[in-house]
Amino acid sequence: MSTLQKLRIVSIISAMVVGVWLPLKLLHYPLAFDLEVSIDLWISFVSIINLYIHFKEKDQSAKEIKSWLAVGVVVDLLCVIPFYLVEEYFFNHHHTTLSLFNILAARHIWKIKDFLNEIPTLPPMAYRLIPIAFMMPVLVHLVACGWISLGSGTAGPDADKGMEYVRAIYWSFTTLTTVGYGDISAKTAPQMLFACITQLIGVGVFGFVLSNVASLLSRLDAAREHHMENLDRMETFMHSNRIPAKLKTKVRSYYHYLWQNHKGLPDRTILEGLPLKFQSELLFFINRSIIEKVSFLQWASHDLLEDLMRELQPRIAAPGENIFRIGEIGDAMYFIHSGHVDIVDKEGKVLAQLNEGKFFGEMALITSAKRNAGAKATTYCDLYVLSKEAFDRVIHSYPDFLSHIEDVIHQRNNPKKSA
Repeated sequence: MSTLQKLRIVSIISAMVVGVWLPLKLLHYPLAFDLEVSIDLWISFVSIINLYIHFKEKDQSAKEIKSWLAVGVVVDLLCVIPFYLVEEYFFNHHHTTLSLFNILAARHIWKIKDFLNEIPTLPPMAYRLIPIAFMMPVLVHLVACGWISLGSGTAGPDADKGMEYVRAIYWSFTTLTTVGYGDISAKTAPQMLFACITQLIGVGVFGFVLSNVASLLSRLDAAREHHMENLDRMETFMHSNRIPAKLKTKVRSYYHYLWQNHKGLPDRTILEGLPLKFQSELLFFINRSIIEKVSFLQWASHDLLEDLMRELQPRIAAPGENIFRIGEIGDAMYFIHSGHVDIVDKEGKVLAQLNEGKFFGEMALITSAKRNAGAKATTYCDLYVLSKEAFDRVIHSYPDFLSHIEDVIHQRNNPKKSA
């Protein structure tokens, strides 16, 4: 986090403090003299910080007169004045109208969104919720203070200032949310007008909050909705083509697997929006432990492996599916991300059982020989496929590794000579 961002945090938090402290001060809620002075001086200090942030962000010179003529700059200059001390030593009174100028410093709470925009790693949900979490408490507090200043309605003033404030907060919440239990109500004309204005604000503000929450909830379930739409289309297709019940069950089972393991989207679909560099890095991270086990790739450079990762294609194999058969020309190797695969001979006898983290068919990348065994999925399998065509295309950009592969091929074709 940069120095400017840290200063922005200080500015926003200080704006919240002003929004809470000043209304209470104007309502004569007692605070210790030292605390009053400390807050007053802090507002002056933060106003200087706000001026510094302004000139830095606008890339303006503080030496130019015209740079000081902006409204925001003039307002922050006013807030630099320690009004509480001015009242104390020049007017010998703690509650003159001069204190109202300090409320101008509270406007910086609206800068929270600008600050969040500078954080690229912030999740979208946090970007929507954090401004609400900052602004709503201040709004509720200001309404409560306004209600107290008008006499607190039928509840009336209370000798216990803490209880009076709590009741005002309660009224503020119930009125802003338009619940209004009626146990505390307006009894004078100013209170009635204030209650009407508060309800209007509540309709707008809490309507905005609720719409944002509803939007967030719909986004949380957006993947499921998309998945269910695809399943509905498939159901319609199978029904219109009178697909047998057994085959329907298999298709539904596949969609269930797709949702449970991919939230309805294959990995490649999710990665398509990323730059190729990020795609290869993510796939390299996912499959690194497998790649490192492939004997002829152990001498490959990191860049080469990333380029190969970019060529991986996802494939989902269903239970009982023949991934390849004996006698087929090898054209790809396979990495098992999840699931189980049996390597079988001509008679169907299981020669080996492979699971997550294993690979098979690797010799197809360096020879054009026919497969001497078959591969069959025994469960749903998430596979990554590296084709021979893609492998050849990539390694031709790496002459040293190409020479290594040629040596491997030569050793396999002439085992006695190499020995």
